[in-house]
Amino acid sequence: MDAELERHLQKGWDSTCKIVFGQELGKVEDFRPWFSKYLPKTARRKSCLSGKEVLLAADNYPKQARFLSSEELAFNKDYSLSINQVKDIDSLLAALAEKCEYTGNKCLGTSANVSQSDLILDSQQIWNSTNIESSMCCDSSFMMRKGSKYCFGAGWSAMTEFTMRSVALLNIKRCVEVHWSAHGSDCYFSFNCFGCHDLMFSFGQRNKGHMIGNLALPKEKYAALKKKLVGEIAGELAAKRTFPSLLELMPNAMPSPLPKISPAPDKDIKDMGKIDKDFASTYKVIFKRAPAAGIKGFQEWLERGTIAAVKATSIFGTVTCYPDNMPLYSNLPEKRLVSSRESIELAKLGMANEDVQSLAAVVKGLGKVAYVTAEIWEGECSNVNGTPLAFNTHNTYRGYESTYSEHTGCNSLALHSKYAYGCGRIIESEFCIKCSNSQYLVRCLEMDSCDKCADSYFCHNCEGLSDCMFCFNMKGARYCIGNTQLSKEEYLKARDLLLKKMADELDKTRRLEMSIYSIGALKK
Repeated sequence: MDAELERHLQKGWDSTCKIVFGQELGKVEDFRPWFSKYLPKTARRKSCLSGKEVLLAADNYPKQARFLSSEELAFNKDYSLSINQVKDIDSLLAALAEKCEYTGNKCLGTSANVSQSDLILDSQQIWNSTNIESSMCCDSSFMMRKGSKYCFGAGWSAMTEFTMRSVALLNIKRCVEVHWSAHGSDCYFSFNCFGCHDLMFSFGQRNKGHMIGNLALPKEKYAALKKKLVGEIAGELAAKRTFPSLLELMPNAMPSPLPKISPAPDKDIKDMGKIDKDFASTYKVIFKRAPAAGIKGFQEWLERGTIAAVKATSIFGTVTCYPDNMPLYSNLPEKRLVSSRESIELAKLGMANEDVQSLAAVVKGLGKVAYVTAEIWEGECSNVNGTPLAFNTHNTYRGYESTYSEHTGCNSLALHSKYAYGCGRIIESEFCIKCSNSQYLVRCLEMDSCDKCADSYFCHNCEGLSDCMFCFNMKGARYCIGNTQLSKEEYLKARDLLLKKMADELDKTRRLEMSIYSIGALKK
């Protein structure tokens, strides 16, 4: 690792340890095996130019394709395709497979001081991380955005500061091993807490403070016990360079007897007619014609390659779910798994005073309060149809997460977006279908790792495109197909021919066989 980057990360680690533990713990490299536990799987390929290893944030790309590391590529490479090649899909795909290159170790925008990472946008001091946007000092983290900083083993979060080993946070400051939480601060080893501050070993809380094991304490007593418990955790970390996760500490045994709870019923009005109307509007913007069926008719195609919501049964016998292949959440203890509404009722249970006097006592008492869920229904939500994670969202159908979004369906993660369908981690975008790991897109189809693009289709690792198709590694281009510059008239004519063939295929089969992840596959 570059010495300057290591120096920045060490300084950030020391500051974070002092803030959350009250003391420095040692060299950051000694703790990486501990705090990197929740990292998602990545893919590695060999550069077709140098043979060096290329890191990819996801393993969606064909193995028999050409790859480059970002520092090796030349942006806006001209493929010099003929006008006849760009008008015919088969000819276009045959030419692209021999010329295009997928890119790993991607750094976009104003990123600097980045190493062993992929999909880094406008971020600095990043190591061993993927999908980092507008953040700084992130070590072994993933899917961090919106000004997050000093994050060590954190993921799937926005607006977080001084965090360790924590997943799925929004606007959380100063935390260790906190998951599924928003708008809070100074929390430790807690799960599914919103609007809370000063919590330890607590679950399902809403707008609470000064609690240990769901037990409310006077501020002064909480402060004294917190100092003792944090000291015990820090002492073990300093000595062993590791500490058990929250899921390892809590029991995976069915409580006996089951607590008696009465969760509030779902009163949301379901309106699939609205969902189909919104999907049709987006489809028409992209394909220039109305869809031949409602969203359910295209569901298999839209959900191809996205994170699946796996159905499960809560300990109370109700239907719940968890996201497949998502760090931490794929490993929730099944004998402590509950629905979102059940978790709110269970949060009323608390430990006794004698359970919170030492770390050993707290761990022993976790069986009284520790329940987890992979669902959220928070903020202003309406017309949520089978989307497990709904946070300030409206008019959504299936998929896993819709956060501050509306008019969405069959997405993995739709964040601050609208009219987005079949997308995987789409951010602040609208009128998009089958786009992944991209942000600030408008009216786009099958875009991967792209930023600030409009009216574009089947592009990879591109910035600032407008009216482009099948482009790889391009910036600031317009009226290009297959990295080949066309006149406006030539482009529009070819685009309409290509879109017609795609729409005809969708009318017939309800799916497109090709995707941005398949068009670069070399034939053996």
